[in-house]
Amino acid sequence: MFRHISIVDSVLASIDQHVAAHPPERGGGLLGPLGLPLIASFLPDSNAISTATTFRASPTFQRMLSRIEEAEPNLELKGIVHSHAEGVDHPSRGDAAAFADSLRLTPWLGRFVNPIVTNQNRRTEDHQVLLPNGLMSIFVSELTPQGSVDVRPARVQILPVGRDCAKLATALGAQAFTPSTVEVEGVGYVSVVLRTVGLELKLLFPLLYPIQAPIVLAERTDEFHSRTSTLLHRFGVEHRNDRILPLPLTWDLNVPAESRLARALHAAPNPVR
Repeated sequence: MFRHISIVDSVLASIDQHVAAHPPERGGGLLGPLGLPLIASFLPDSNAISTATTFRASPTFQRMLSRIEEAEPNLELKGIVHSHAEGVDHPSRGDAAAFADSLRLTPWLGRFVNPIVTNQNRRTEDHQVLLPNGLMSIFVSELTPQGSVDVRPARVQILPVGRDCAKLATALGAQAFTPSTVEVEGVGYVSVVLRTVGLELKLLFPLLYPIQAPIVLAERTDEFHSRTSTLLHRFGVEHRNDRILPLPLTWDLNVPAESRLARALHAAPNPVR
């Protein structure tokens, strides 16, 4: 039986850069919003206590994690990713013991996500994700009523937020900021801000993106001028005095996923005035 995890594509890029592109064992923490099976950011542990066959989080990492959790109380540690030697694409006995200790110390989590990165270039299983510099095999651990650890592979859904926002930023001549998470009326979203002269677009991506449309809000900044007005008109939005404008989208699943966001924004109808 598979468990299910959603992960933002920019997290995969960071894991590839800090873990897969280096010899084992390296790793770091996986963070996401409270209570949701979503991994939204990666915290590398460059000072981890490791050898070619072991990995243990450093005191520096623990302090950084504590500061992040204090500054952003809506985030929690979802698990630890680390690399193994080629071919060892599953948790070791030592890993399982460490998972059990983590779950006993943080029983409110209920589960711990445990990806293993190896230097392989072929994906053969549903719980694996191919990276530019290796392969990530994703597992989830849960404590059983008997106190042992049940480790199972996890089916992975990748949210192409970074890819689509980078494309949109290039098309608009805008700057795309690092994804974060936000809760709106009890629902969790991945939030990305795109900023250009006079205009800020805030995109809230649901966990079912790109099947489900994001919420898009356009906010006029102090530099708002005729160029920005033209940009809004390009989205089909008439000039209004409102500082924040919602952009209603027609989300066409017949459009290829990688083009769906840009197409929906360009075809956005005028909001009700």
